[in-house]
Amino acid sequence: MPSMISATPTSSTPLSKRLPCTTSRSVLSALASSACIVGAVLTVSAAIAPAAHAVAVAPAKELDFAPSDLRLFKDADTGKHYWYMTYDVVNNTGKEVRFAPRIDLVVDDGRILAQGEGVSSGVVRQIKAFLKNDLLEDQFEILGEVLPGKEHAKTGLVVFRADDLEPTELTVMVQGLSRETEKKPHPKSGELVTLRKTVRLDYLVPGDPKPRGSTTYPIVNREWIFR
Repeated sequence: MPSMISATPTSSTPLSKRLPCTTSRSVLSALASSACIVGAVLTVSAAIAPAAHAVAVAPAKELDFAPSDLRLFKDADTGKHYWYMTYDVVNNTGKEVRFAPRIDLVVDDGRILAQGEGVSSGVVRQIKAFLKNDLLEDQFEILGEVLPGKEHAKTGLVVFRADDLEPTELTVMVQGLSRETEKKPHPKSGELVTLRKTVRLDYLVPGDPKPRGSTTYPIVNREWIFR
């Protein structure tokens, strides 16, 4: 029969009585020191832990700008064509901002047309009547202060003359939404020139565009540039 291995019984005598006096005091002292160190670490951790607080949202640096698709209008009296678009502008900067936009149309052959250039007030009235928006403002009516908040948003109308309908790529440049600028040397003269932060909107116009209000030409690219 195989021999049995018996487990050593655990003594019920307290540690302080089973150890020599000096050993018992050393163990207790070490335990006390460990407790002090743990307490100090917890205290330091609590001291350096950041207090929970709400993070303030920084105000916007520029006006919010929401443009529409591009459309083509034909004046029944003259037979001339005009590109037009609308936009909403909202001031989330937290303070009043003066809005005096400069909006240009860049044709793919390099020509640049300013909004309203060669556009009669009669054409503007016809387009506004077609859109039936009482809040719509033309390039002169929209000038002025924009108060903070969505409730003070403004809606603008932009009209460009369309000298021909051949271009398939049209770009709209919008300045006046941001005060940010940067200086760069002129590529020919080398003199420093001031460039302004500008929204660039690229529109794609397929061949044979139609002067119908229901036909729109979408934005295919939008970006901030300095111009």
